[in-house]
Amino acid sequence: MEKPYADLHVHSYYSDGSMSPEEIVEAAVSNSVGVLSIADHNILEGTLPAQELCHDNGIQYIPGVEIDTIDKDSFQHILAYGFDITDSSFADFIKFTRFLLDEMSINLVERMQADNSTLTIKDFFEYKYDRRLGGWKGIHYLLDKGVTSNLKDGMRLYYDYGVTHNKAGFSTIVATAYRIKAAGGYSILSHPGELIDTSDIESFKAEMRRIISCGVDGIECYYPQNTKEVTQACLEVCNELDLMITAGSDCHGTFIPTRVGEMDIRRDQLRLKDLIS
Repeated sequence: MEKPYADLHVHSYYSDGSMSPEEIVEAAVSNSVGVLSIADHNILEGTLPAQELCHDNGIQYIPGVEIDTIDKDSFQHILAYGFDITDSSFADFIKFTRFLLDEMSINLVERMQADNSTLTIKDFFEYKYDRRLGGWKGIHYLLDKGVTSNLKDGMRLYYDYGVTHNKAGFSTIVATAYRIKAAGGYSILSHPGELIDTSDIESFKAEMRRIISCGVDGIECYYPQNTKEVTQACLEVCNELDLMITAGSDCHGTFIPTRVGEMDIRRDQLRLKDLIS
């Protein structure tokens, strides 16, 4: 069966998706995805087993990870692709970034204790949740404690209590892009239409160019939430600067219900340099 499509941005249950790597590969086969990357948030455990699974199913696999970074006073996500998965320095950097992300939930519980006596740090550390439900420990804890009525409600509480990405200590885009390149990989600006103001398209394009100047190799141009105008702007900047062009569903299984291969983007619509043969 021909697998003409590419999806380079899928999350497994090792970060905040609901599917195992095996289930993701099964979905890729069903949806005719022939180029795949599991790009979990600041963790490599999902991408490690996927390579062999893809090989056995006739899918070209690209090692991936999505990294939280700081840019000025805000944050951006940078996708890393094609890095050496045995590079210990890069693996240590990813583990540290994951530690910072997980610390945000600990900080939130600490701050919320004053307003809710049912929440304690000891209880949070001992708390376990079913990762097959998607999301992450912090928002499951708040739901199970009756503080919120659904998982998504917990997300806003981080901002309400001032526990935000720009205060968490993440690395800069410049430093992150350097580390990715040192590990033999490429860095891609993830879903810019979600994190950059798109109300003025020329300003949006200028901001993408500025971020690219930090050492970033390409842009995730095809993304489910993009308008046609945003996708076109991303493609124009990539063509202007000869950048890599990627596509991602940002599928999180049942947590954020896009499917693997959501947009049916063909691999020949992308510019992936030597990431695939």
